[in-house]
Amino acid sequence: MKKIIYFTLLSIAFASCKSKSNIVTSKEVAIEKGIYEYNKDKSIVIAKKAAEKKAKKEQKEREKQNAAIVKKEKQKKENLDTKNSKSILDIQRGNVVESAKEFLGTPYRYGGTSSNGLDCSGLTCTSYKKADIELPRTSIAQSEEGRKVKKAKAKPGDLIFFKTSRKNVINHVGIVTENNDGEVKFIHASTSSGVVISSLLESYYEKAFAKIKRIIE
Repeated sequence: MKKIIYFTLLSIAFASCKSKSNIVTSKEVAIEKGIYEYNKDKSIVIAKKAAEKKAKKEQKEREKQNAAIVKKEKQKKENLDTKNSKSILDIQRGNVVESAKEFLGTPYRYGGTSSNGLDCSGLTCTSYKKADIELPRTSIAQSEEGRKVKKAKAKPGDLIFFKTSRKNVINHVGIVTENNDGEVKFIHASTSSGVVISSLLESYYEKAFAKIKRIIE
Protein backbone atom coordinates (compact mmCIF):
# COMPACT_ATOMS: atom_id res chain seq x y z
CA MET A 1 0.00 0.00 0.00
CA LYS A 2 2.85 2.40 0.85
CA LYS A 3 4.53 1.64 -2.50
CA ILE A 4 1.37 2.48 -4.39
CA ILE A 5 1.03 5.81 -2.61
CA TYR A 6 4.73 6.61 -3.30
CA PHE A 7 4.48 5.95 -7.02
CA THR A 8 1.23 7.89 -7.21
CA LEU A 9 2.83 10.95 -5.57
CA LEU A 10 5.91 10.61 -7.81
CA SER A 11 3.73 10.54 -10.95
CA ILE A 12 1.82 13.65 -9.85
CA ALA A 13 5.09 15.55 -9.19
CA PHE A 14 6.53 14.52 -12.55
CA ALA A 15 3.41 15.62 -14.38
CA SER A 16 3.47 18.92 -12.52
CA CYS A 17 7.12 19.58 -13.49
CA LYS A 18 6.42 18.61 -17.10
CA SER A 19 3.55 21.08 -17.34
CA LYS A 20 5.79 23.89 -16.09
CA SER A 21 8.70 23.04 -18.46
CA ASN A 22 10.82 26.01 -19.69
CA ILE A 23 12.05 24.19 -22.78
CA VAL A 24 12.21 26.81 -25.61
CA THR A 25 11.73 25.68 -29.19
CA SER A 26 11.43 29.07 -30.99
CA LYS A 27 11.76 32.83 -30.63
CA GLU A 28 8.00 33.15 -30.45
CA VAL A 29 7.86 30.69 -27.54
CA ALA A 30 10.63 32.60 -25.76
CA ILE A 31 8.71 35.85 -26.13
CA GLU A 32 5.54 34.17 -24.92
CA LYS A 33 7.30 32.83 -21.84
CA GLY A 34 8.90 36.21 -21.13
CA ILE A 35 12.40 34.82 -21.53
CA TYR A 36 13.05 37.09 -24.58
CA GLU A 37 11.78 40.63 -24.37
CA TYR A 38 11.20 41.97 -27.90
CA ASN A 39 11.64 45.70 -28.35
CA LYS A 40 8.60 46.76 -30.34
CA ASP A 41 10.30 50.08 -31.26
CA LYS A 42 13.29 48.30 -32.79
CA SER A 43 11.64 47.92 -36.18
CA ILE A 44 10.76 51.62 -36.13
CA VAL A 45 14.39 52.56 -35.36
CA ILE A 46 15.66 50.34 -38.16
CA ALA A 47 13.14 51.80 -40.59
CA LYS A 48 14.09 55.34 -39.53
CA LYS A 49 17.80 54.67 -40.07
CA ALA A 50 17.07 53.14 -43.46
CA ALA A 51 15.01 56.19 -44.40
CA GLU A 52 17.78 58.56 -43.26
CA LYS A 53 20.36 56.60 -45.24
CA LYS A 54 18.14 56.71 -48.32
CA ALA A 55 17.56 60.45 -47.85
CA LYS A 56 21.31 61.11 -47.59
CA LYS A 57 21.94 59.07 -50.72
CA GLU A 58 19.24 60.96 -52.61
CA GLN A 59 20.62 64.28 -51.33
CA LYS A 60 24.11 63.40 -52.58
CA GLU A 61 22.64 62.41 -55.93
CA ARG A 62 20.76 65.72 -56.17
CA GLU A 63 23.92 67.65 -55.24
CA LYS A 64 25.83 65.72 -57.90
CA GLN A 65 23.16 66.48 -60.51
CA ASN A 66 23.05 70.16 -59.49
CA ALA A 67 26.85 70.38 -59.70
CA ALA A 68 26.70 68.85 -63.19
CA ILE A 69 24.04 71.38 -64.24
CA VAL A 70 26.07 74.29 -62.84
CA LYS A 71 29.19 73.03 -64.64
CA LYS A 72 27.28 72.65 -67.89
CA GLU A 73 25.79 76.15 -67.61
CA LYS A 74 29.23 77.59 -66.79
CA GLN A 75 30.75 75.87 -69.82
CA LYS A 76 27.86 77.10 -71.95
CA LYS A 77 28.44 80.67 -70.75
CA GLU A 78 32.19 80.40 -71.36
CA ASN A 79 31.56 79.09 -74.88
CA LEU A 80 29.14 81.93 -75.51
CA ASP A 81 31.63 84.48 -74.16
CA THR A 82 34.34 82.97 -76.36
CA LYS A 83 32.02 83.09 -79.36
CA ASN A 84 31.10 86.69 -78.64
CA SER A 85 34.76 87.54 -78.13
CA LYS A 86 35.65 85.94 -81.47
CA SER A 87 32.81 87.82 -83.11
CA ILE A 88 34.16 91.10 -81.76
CA LEU A 89 37.66 90.26 -83.01
CA ASP A 90 36.29 89.31 -86.43
CA ILE A 91 34.50 92.64 -86.57
CA GLN A 92 37.74 94.46 -85.70
CA ARG A 93 39.65 92.57 -88.38
CA GLY A 94 36.88 93.27 -90.86
CA ASN A 95 37.04 96.98 -90.04
CA VAL A 96 40.77 97.01 -90.74
CA VAL A 97 40.22 95.37 -94.14
CA GLU A 98 37.38 97.75 -95.04
CA SER A 99 39.49 100.72 -94.00
CA ALA A 100 42.29 99.53 -96.27
CA LYS A 101 39.90 98.98 -99.19
CA GLU A 102 38.87 102.64 -99.00
CA PHE A 103 42.33 103.39 -100.39
CA LEU A 104 42.03 101.11 -103.45
CA GLY A 105 43.42 102.91 -106.47
CA THR A 106 45.38 105.40 -104.35
CA PRO A 107 48.82 106.04 -105.90
CA TYR A 108 52.02 104.95 -104.21
CA ARG A 109 53.89 107.67 -102.38
CA TYR A 110 56.90 107.01 -100.21
CA GLY A 111 56.16 108.12 -96.64
CA GLY A 112 52.53 108.87 -97.50
CA THR A 113 49.63 108.08 -95.16
CA SER A 114 46.60 109.65 -96.87
CA SER A 115 44.37 109.33 -99.93
CA ASN A 116 46.80 111.60 -101.77
CA GLY A 117 49.30 108.75 -101.71
CA LEU A 118 50.84 106.25 -99.34
CA ASP A 119 53.43 103.52 -99.06
CA CYS A 120 52.92 99.92 -97.89
CA SER A 121 53.49 100.49 -94.16
CA GLY A 122 51.57 103.77 -94.38
CA LEU A 123 48.54 101.79 -95.59
CA THR A 124 48.77 99.28 -92.73
CA CYS A 125 49.34 101.99 -90.11
CA THR A 126 46.39 104.09 -91.32
CA SER A 127 44.04 101.09 -91.60
CA TYR A 128 44.88 99.75 -88.14
CA LYS A 129 44.64 103.20 -86.58
CA LYS A 130 40.94 103.27 -87.50
CA ALA A 131 40.62 100.18 -85.28
CA ASP A 132 42.41 102.07 -82.49
CA ILE A 133 45.60 100.05 -82.92
CA GLU A 134 48.93 101.80 -83.28
CA LEU A 135 51.54 100.04 -85.42
CA PRO A 136 55.23 100.92 -85.87
CA ARG A 137 55.83 103.01 -88.98
CA THR A 138 58.08 100.64 -90.97
CA SER A 139 57.32 97.20 -92.39
CA ILE A 140 60.33 95.57 -90.71
CA ALA A 141 59.26 96.97 -87.32
CA GLN A 142 55.68 95.82 -87.90
CA SER A 143 56.95 92.31 -88.62
CA GLU A 144 58.05 92.08 -84.99
CA GLU A 145 54.52 92.69 -83.72
CA GLY A 146 51.80 90.10 -83.02
CA ARG A 147 51.90 86.31 -83.37
CA LYS A 148 53.14 84.37 -86.36
CA VAL A 149 50.57 82.15 -88.11
CA LYS A 150 50.75 79.68 -90.98
CA LYS A 151 49.47 80.62 -94.43
CA ALA A 152 46.69 78.03 -94.15
CA LYS A 153 45.49 79.71 -90.93
CA ALA A 154 45.61 83.29 -92.25
CA LYS A 155 42.57 85.44 -91.50
CA PRO A 156 41.38 88.79 -92.86
CA GLY A 157 43.19 91.58 -91.05
CA ASP A 158 46.45 89.67 -90.57
CA LEU A 159 49.63 91.37 -91.74
CA ILE A 160 51.54 89.66 -94.54
CA PHE A 161 55.24 90.40 -95.11
CA PHE A 162 57.60 90.07 -98.07
CA LYS A 163 61.26 90.29 -98.96
CA THR A 164 61.33 91.90 -102.39
CA SER A 165 64.92 93.16 -102.43
CA ARG A 166 68.27 91.42 -102.87
CA LYS A 167 69.14 92.25 -99.26
CA ASN A 168 66.83 89.42 -98.15
CA VAL A 169 65.16 91.53 -95.45
CA ILE A 170 61.50 92.37 -94.95
CA ASN A 171 60.71 95.53 -96.90
CA HIS A 172 57.06 95.15 -97.88
CA VAL A 173 53.78 94.57 -96.00
CA GLY A 174 50.11 94.10 -96.82
CA ILE A 175 46.84 93.16 -95.11
CA VAL A 176 45.16 89.79 -95.71
CA THR A 177 41.68 90.28 -97.19
CA GLU A 178 40.61 86.65 -97.53
CA ASN A 179 41.78 83.04 -97.43
CA ASN A 180 39.91 80.74 -99.80
CA ASP A 181 41.08 77.12 -99.55
CA GLY A 182 44.69 78.18 -99.12
CA GLU A 183 44.67 81.04 -101.62
CA VAL A 184 45.59 84.09 -99.59
CA LYS A 185 44.67 87.48 -101.02
CA PHE A 186 45.97 90.74 -99.61
CA ILE A 187 45.70 94.47 -100.09
CA HIS A 188 48.90 96.49 -100.29
CA ALA A 189 50.48 99.61 -101.72
CA SER A 190 52.47 98.52 -104.74
CA THR A 191 55.19 100.87 -106.03
CA SER A 192 54.03 100.26 -109.61
CA SER A 193 50.24 100.06 -109.27
CA GLY A 194 49.39 101.86 -106.04
CA VAL A 195 46.88 100.25 -103.64
CA VAL A 196 45.68 96.95 -105.12
CA ILE A 197 44.58 93.46 -104.06
CA SER A 198 46.96 90.66 -105.04
CA SER A 199 47.14 86.90 -104.55
CA LEU A 200 49.88 84.93 -102.86
CA LEU A 201 49.57 82.47 -105.75
CA GLU A 202 51.17 85.02 -108.04
CA SER A 203 54.71 83.77 -108.63
CA TYR A 204 56.36 87.09 -107.69
CA TYR A 205 54.71 87.27 -104.27
CA GLU A 206 54.91 83.53 -103.71
CA LYS A 207 58.71 83.72 -104.01
CA ALA A 208 59.00 86.93 -101.97
CA PHE A 209 56.67 85.75 -99.16
CA ALA A 210 58.25 85.93 -95.69
CA LYS A 211 55.57 85.45 -92.99
CA ILE A 212 52.12 86.33 -91.67
CA LYS A 213 51.55 87.95 -88.26
CA ARG A 214 48.28 88.25 -86.33
CA ILE A 215 47.85 91.54 -84.51
CA ILE A 216 44.20 91.30 -83.44
CA GLU A 217 43.42 88.31 -81.17
